Amino acid sequence: MTSPSSSRFLPLILVIGFGLLMGLIPVLVKLAAESAVSPSLFAIVQASGAGLVILALCRILGHRLSLDRRSMRYYAIAGLSGIALPNELLFLSVPHLGAGLIAILYCFPPLITLCMALAIGMERLNLWRAGGILLGLAASLAITLPKGNLNADPFWLAIAMSAPLSLAFGNIYRSRSWPPGAKPLPLAAGMLLAGALWLLPVLLLTGLTGETGAPILLPTERGILLLAFVVAITAIGYVMFLTLQQIAGAVYMSQVGYVITATGLAIGVGFLGEQYGPWIWVAVALVFAAVALATIPGKAPPVRHSDPS
Repeated sequence: MTSPSSSRFLPLILVIGFGLLMGLIPVLVKLAAESAVSPSLFAIVQASGAGLVILALCRILGHRLSLDRRSMRYYAIAGLSGIALPNELLFLSVPHLGAGLIAILYCFPPLITLCMALAIGMERLNLWRAGGILLGLAASLAITLPKGNLNADPFWLAIAMSAPLSLAFGNIYRSRSWPPGAKPLPLAAGMLLAGALWLLPVLLLTGLTGETGAPILLPTERGILLLAFVVAITAIGYVMFLTLQQIAGAVYMSQVGYVITATGLAIGVGFLGEQYGPWIWVAVALVFAAVALATIPGKAPPVRHSDPS
Protein backbone atom coordinates (compact mmCIF):
# COMPACT_ATOMS: atom_id res chain seq x y z
CA MET A 1 0.00 0.00 0.00
CA THR A 2 1.33 3.45 -0.94
CA SER A 3 1.57 5.92 1.93
CA PRO A 4 0.31 9.51 1.50
CA SER A 5 3.90 10.74 1.86
CA SER A 6 5.24 8.50 -0.89
CA SER A 7 2.29 9.37 -3.13
CA ARG A 8 3.05 13.04 -2.69
CA PHE A 9 6.64 12.65 -3.79
CA LEU A 10 6.03 10.05 -6.53
CA PRO A 11 5.71 12.66 -9.33
CA LEU A 12 9.01 14.26 -8.28
CA ILE A 13 10.69 10.83 -8.23
CA LEU A 14 9.35 10.10 -11.72
CA VAL A 15 10.47 13.49 -13.07
CA ILE A 16 14.01 12.96 -11.84
CA GLY A 17 14.12 9.26 -12.78
CA PHE A 18 12.95 9.77 -16.36
CA GLY A 19 15.20 12.80 -16.80
CA LEU A 20 18.24 10.89 -15.58
CA LEU A 21 17.56 7.97 -17.93
CA MET A 22 16.92 10.14 -20.98
CA GLY A 23 19.96 12.26 -20.15
CA LEU A 24 22.05 9.20 -20.97
CA ILE A 25 20.81 9.08 -24.56
CA PRO A 26 23.13 11.70 -26.17
CA VAL A 27 26.31 9.98 -25.02
CA LEU A 28 24.85 6.61 -26.07
CA VAL A 29 24.13 8.02 -29.53
CA LYS A 30 27.75 9.17 -29.78
CA LEU A 31 29.11 5.80 -28.64
CA ALA A 32 26.75 3.93 -30.95
CA ALA A 33 27.83 6.02 -33.95
CA GLU A 34 31.40 4.87 -33.25
CA SER A 35 30.11 1.28 -33.38
CA ALA A 36 28.50 1.42 -36.85
CA VAL A 37 25.03 2.44 -35.65
CA SER A 38 23.61 5.36 -37.64
CA PRO A 39 21.45 7.91 -35.78
CA SER A 40 18.32 6.89 -37.67
CA LEU A 41 18.90 3.20 -36.94
CA PHE A 42 19.53 4.10 -33.30
CA ALA A 43 16.24 6.02 -33.11
CA ILE A 44 14.08 3.33 -34.68
CA VAL A 45 15.61 0.49 -32.64
CA GLN A 46 15.23 2.55 -29.48
CA ALA A 47 11.52 3.19 -30.13
CA SER A 48 10.53 -0.18 -31.55
CA GLY A 49 12.59 -2.23 -29.09
CA ALA A 50 11.29 -0.36 -26.04
CA GLY A 51 7.74 -0.56 -27.39
CA LEU A 52 7.99 -4.34 -27.81
CA VAL A 53 9.46 -4.76 -24.32
CA ILE A 54 6.59 -2.78 -22.79
CA LEU A 55 4.09 -4.69 -24.93
CA ALA A 56 5.47 -7.98 -23.56
CA LEU A 57 5.15 -6.57 -20.05
CA CYS A 58 1.53 -5.66 -20.81
CA ARG A 59 0.79 -9.28 -21.75
CA ILE A 60 2.40 -10.54 -18.55
CA LEU A 61 0.37 -8.12 -16.43
CA GLY A 62 -2.84 -8.63 -18.41
CA HIS A 63 -3.00 -5.07 -19.76
CA ARG A 64 -4.64 -5.02 -23.18
CA LEU A 65 -3.36 -2.84 -26.01
CA SER A 66 -6.50 -1.29 -27.45
CA LEU A 67 -6.69 -1.20 -31.24
CA ASP A 68 -9.89 0.77 -31.73
CA ARG A 69 -9.88 3.86 -33.94
CA ARG A 70 -9.60 6.32 -31.05
CA SER A 71 -6.60 4.53 -29.53
CA MET A 72 -4.85 4.09 -32.87
CA ARG A 73 -5.21 7.81 -33.53
CA TYR A 74 -3.79 8.51 -30.07
CA TYR A 75 -0.75 6.29 -30.72
CA ALA A 76 -0.14 7.86 -34.12
CA ILE A 77 -0.32 11.50 -32.99
CA ALA A 78 1.53 10.89 -29.72
CA GLY A 79 4.25 8.90 -31.50
CA LEU A 80 4.69 11.56 -34.18
CA SER A 81 4.69 14.62 -31.92
CA GLY A 82 6.55 13.13 -28.97
CA ILE A 83 9.09 10.83 -30.62
CA ALA A 84 9.50 10.79 -34.40
CA LEU A 85 9.16 14.46 -35.38
CA PRO A 86 11.31 16.07 -32.65
CA ASN A 87 14.02 13.44 -33.04
CA GLU A 88 14.25 13.96 -36.77
CA LEU A 89 14.14 17.77 -36.54
CA LEU A 90 17.01 17.79 -34.06
CA PHE A 91 18.94 15.21 -36.07
CA LEU A 92 18.67 17.35 -39.21
CA SER A 93 19.68 20.51 -37.33
CA VAL A 94 22.72 19.27 -35.41
CA PRO A 95 25.19 19.48 -38.36
CA HIS A 96 24.16 23.10 -39.00
CA LEU A 97 23.85 24.39 -35.42
CA GLY A 98 26.11 22.22 -33.29
CA ALA A 99 25.33 20.16 -30.21
CA GLY A 100 25.69 23.09 -27.79
CA LEU A 101 22.85 25.10 -29.29
CA ILE A 102 20.68 22.00 -29.65
CA ALA A 103 21.11 21.34 -25.92
CA ILE A 104 19.41 24.67 -25.18
CA LEU A 105 16.22 23.44 -26.83
CA TYR A 106 15.49 21.02 -23.99
CA CYS A 107 14.92 24.10 -21.80
CA PHE A 108 11.91 25.27 -23.79
CA PRO A 109 9.22 22.50 -23.79
CA PRO A 110 8.23 23.11 -20.13
CA LEU A 111 7.62 26.82 -20.71
CA ILE A 112 5.87 26.25 -24.04
CA THR A 113 3.73 23.52 -22.48
CA LEU A 114 2.66 25.87 -19.69
CA CYS A 115 1.80 28.63 -22.18
CA MET A 116 -0.26 26.22 -24.29
CA ALA A 117 -2.05 24.85 -21.23
CA LEU A 118 -2.90 28.37 -20.01
CA ALA A 119 -4.08 29.40 -23.48
CA ILE A 120 -6.61 26.55 -23.75
CA GLY A 121 -7.73 26.76 -20.13
CA MET A 122 -6.17 23.44 -19.19
CA GLU A 123 -4.19 25.05 -16.33
CA ARG A 124 -4.75 27.97 -14.03
CA LEU A 125 -1.91 30.35 -13.37
CA ASN A 126 -0.06 28.94 -10.37
CA LEU A 127 2.73 31.18 -9.14
CA TRP A 128 4.68 28.30 -7.60
CA ARG A 129 4.63 26.26 -10.80
CA ALA A 130 5.25 29.23 -13.08
CA GLY A 131 8.12 30.35 -10.86
CA GLY A 132 9.65 26.89 -10.93
CA ILE A 133 9.44 26.68 -14.69
CA LEU A 134 10.98 30.13 -15.16
CA LEU A 135 13.74 29.34 -12.65
CA GLY A 136 14.48 26.10 -14.46
CA LEU A 137 14.56 27.89 -17.80
CA ALA A 138 16.98 30.51 -16.48
CA ALA A 139 19.23 27.88 -14.88
CA SER A 140 19.26 25.69 -18.00
CA LEU A 141 20.11 28.65 -20.21
CA ALA A 142 22.93 29.54 -17.82
CA ILE A 143 24.28 26.02 -18.27
CA THR A 144 24.03 25.80 -22.04
CA LEU A 145 24.39 29.33 -23.47
CA PRO A 146 28.19 29.50 -22.98
CA LYS A 147 28.44 26.38 -25.12
CA GLY A 148 26.02 27.57 -27.76
CA ASN A 149 26.42 29.50 -30.97
CA LEU A 150 23.92 32.34 -31.18
CA ASN A 151 25.16 33.35 -34.65
CA ALA A 152 23.25 30.44 -36.07
CA ASP A 153 21.69 30.05 -39.49
CA PRO A 154 18.14 31.44 -39.01
CA PHE A 155 16.60 28.75 -41.24
CA TRP A 156 18.07 25.84 -39.30
CA LEU A 157 17.39 27.59 -36.00
CA ALA A 158 13.72 27.79 -37.00
CA ILE A 159 13.75 24.10 -37.96
CA ALA A 160 15.34 23.15 -34.62
CA MET A 161 12.93 25.31 -32.63
CA SER A 162 10.09 23.29 -34.13
CA ALA A 163 11.24 20.34 -32.01
CA PRO A 164 10.31 21.83 -28.60
CA LEU A 165 7.05 23.04 -30.13
CA SER A 166 6.31 19.47 -31.19
CA LEU A 167 7.26 18.11 -27.76
CA ALA A 168 5.06 20.67 -26.01
CA PHE A 169 2.13 19.90 -28.33
CA GLY A 170 2.63 16.21 -27.58
CA ASN A 171 2.56 16.91 -23.84
CA ILE A 172 -0.79 18.70 -24.16
CA TYR A 173 -2.26 16.22 -26.62
CA ARG A 174 -1.50 13.16 -24.50
CA SER A 175 -3.28 14.67 -21.49
CA ARG A 176 -6.26 16.08 -23.38
CA SER A 177 -6.85 12.97 -25.49
CA TRP A 178 -5.89 10.26 -22.98
CA PRO A 179 -8.38 7.42 -23.74
CA PRO A 180 -10.80 7.01 -20.80
CA GLY A 181 -9.76 4.15 -18.54
CA ALA A 182 -6.50 3.53 -20.40
CA LYS A 183 -3.44 2.45 -18.42
CA PRO A 184 0.03 3.96 -18.91
CA LEU A 185 1.77 0.75 -20.04
CA PRO A 186 -0.33 0.05 -23.17
CA LEU A 187 -0.26 3.72 -24.13
CA ALA A 188 3.53 3.82 -23.77
CA ALA A 189 3.85 0.72 -25.97
CA GLY A 190 1.51 2.13 -28.61
CA MET A 191 3.22 5.52 -28.63
CA LEU A 192 6.71 4.03 -29.02
CA LEU A 193 5.70 1.56 -31.74
CA ALA A 194 3.87 4.28 -33.66
CA GLY A 195 6.93 6.51 -33.35
CA ALA A 196 9.06 3.72 -34.80
CA LEU A 197 6.68 3.38 -37.76
CA TRP A 198 6.92 7.13 -38.42
CA LEU A 199 10.73 6.82 -38.38
CA LEU A 200 10.86 3.83 -40.73
CA PRO A 201 10.72 5.83 -44.01
CA VAL A 202 13.54 8.07 -42.74
CA LEU A 203 15.64 5.03 -41.92
CA LEU A 204 15.07 3.54 -45.36
CA LEU A 205 15.96 6.82 -47.08
CA THR A 206 18.89 8.06 -45.00
CA GLY A 207 19.75 5.66 -42.23
CA LEU A 208 21.55 2.89 -44.10
CA THR A 209 24.79 4.78 -44.64
CA GLY A 210 27.48 5.93 -42.27
CA GLU A 211 29.25 9.25 -42.00
CA THR A 212 31.42 8.40 -45.04
CA GLY A 213 28.40 7.45 -47.16
CA ALA A 214 29.35 3.77 -47.17
CA PRO A 215 26.50 1.33 -46.50
CA ILE A 216 26.13 0.03 -42.94
CA LEU A 217 25.06 -3.59 -42.94
CA LEU A 218 25.38 -4.61 -39.30
CA PRO A 219 26.43 -2.84 -36.12
CA THR A 220 29.49 -4.11 -34.30
CA GLU A 221 29.08 -6.35 -31.25
CA ARG A 222 29.57 -3.27 -29.08
CA GLY A 223 26.90 -1.46 -31.07
CA ILE A 224 24.43 -4.28 -30.49
CA LEU A 225 25.11 -4.19 -26.75
CA LEU A 226 24.59 -0.42 -26.71
CA LEU A 227 21.29 -0.80 -28.56
CA ALA A 228 20.15 -3.44 -26.07
CA PHE A 229 21.02 -1.11 -23.20
CA VAL A 230 19.21 1.87 -24.72
CA VAL A 231 16.11 -0.27 -25.37
CA ALA A 232 16.08 -1.31 -21.71
CA ILE A 233 16.43 2.19 -20.27
CA THR A 234 13.93 3.61 -22.76
CA ALA A 235 11.34 0.98 -21.82
CA ILE A 236 11.80 1.76 -18.13
CA GLY A 237 11.81 5.48 -18.81
CA TYR A 238 8.59 5.57 -20.84
CA VAL A 239 6.70 3.52 -18.28
CA MET A 240 7.72 6.24 -15.82
CA PHE A 241 6.91 8.96 -18.36
CA LEU A 242 3.32 7.90 -19.10
CA THR A 243 2.67 7.14 -15.43
CA LEU A 244 3.84 10.66 -14.62
CA GLN A 245 1.59 12.10 -17.33
CA GLN A 246 -1.42 10.23 -15.96
CA ILE A 247 -1.01 11.25 -12.34
CA ALA A 248 0.45 14.73 -12.75
CA GLY A 249 -0.59 16.28 -16.06
CA ALA A 250 1.25 17.84 -18.98
CA VAL A 251 2.82 20.91 -17.33
CA TYR A 252 3.97 19.02 -14.28
CA MET A 253 5.47 16.27 -16.43
CA SER A 254 7.29 18.70 -18.75
CA GLN A 255 9.84 19.40 -15.99
CA VAL A 256 11.83 16.37 -17.21
CA GLY A 257 13.55 18.63 -19.76
CA TYR A 258 15.50 20.42 -17.05
CA VAL A 259 16.71 17.17 -15.49
CA ILE A 260 17.82 15.95 -18.92
CA THR A 261 19.87 19.13 -19.33
CA ALA A 262 21.54 18.71 -15.95
CA THR A 263 22.20 15.03 -16.57
CA GLY A 264 23.75 15.79 -19.95
CA LEU A 265 26.09 18.24 -18.28
CA ALA A 266 27.18 15.67 -15.68
CA ILE A 267 27.81 13.10 -18.40
CA GLY A 268 29.87 15.62 -20.33
CA VAL A 269 32.14 16.02 -17.32
CA GLY A 270 32.24 12.38 -16.28
CA PHE A 271 32.54 10.67 -19.67
CA LEU A 272 33.55 13.27 -22.24
CA GLY A 273 36.17 15.12 -20.17
CA GLU A 274 34.47 18.53 -20.39
CA GLN A 275 35.42 21.11 -17.77
CA TYR A 276 33.13 23.70 -16.18
CA GLY A 277 33.52 26.39 -13.54
CA PRO A 278 31.88 26.32 -10.10
CA TRP A 279 29.03 28.58 -11.23
CA ILE A 280 27.80 25.82 -13.54
CA TRP A 281 27.18 23.54 -10.57
CA VAL A 282 25.20 26.32 -8.91
CA ALA A 283 23.06 26.38 -12.03
CA VAL A 284 22.60 22.60 -11.81
CA ALA A 285 21.42 22.97 -8.21
CA LEU A 286 18.95 25.61 -9.40
CA VAL A 287 17.59 23.16 -11.99
CA PHE A 288 16.67 20.65 -9.30
CA ALA A 289 15.36 23.43 -7.06
CA ALA A 290 13.13 24.51 -9.95
CA VAL A 291 11.73 20.99 -10.29
CA ALA A 292 10.98 20.90 -6.57
CA LEU A 293 9.42 24.38 -6.63
CA ALA A 294 7.10 23.46 -9.48
CA THR A 295 6.11 20.05 -8.16
CA ILE A 296 6.11 19.89 -4.35
CA PRO A 297 3.90 22.83 -3.32
CA GLY A 298 0.65 21.40 -4.60
CA LYS A 299 -0.97 18.44 -6.25
CA ALA A 300 -0.98 18.70 -10.02
CA PRO A 301 -4.29 18.22 -11.80
CA PRO A 302 -5.09 14.73 -13.09
CA VAL A 303 -5.27 13.88 -16.77
CA ARG A 304 -8.33 15.37 -18.38
CA HIS A 305 -10.05 13.33 -21.05
CA SER A 306 -11.60 14.84 -24.12
CA ASP A 307 -15.05 13.77 -25.22
CA PRO A 308 -15.13 10.46 -27.12
CA SER A 309 -15.21 10.80 -30.87
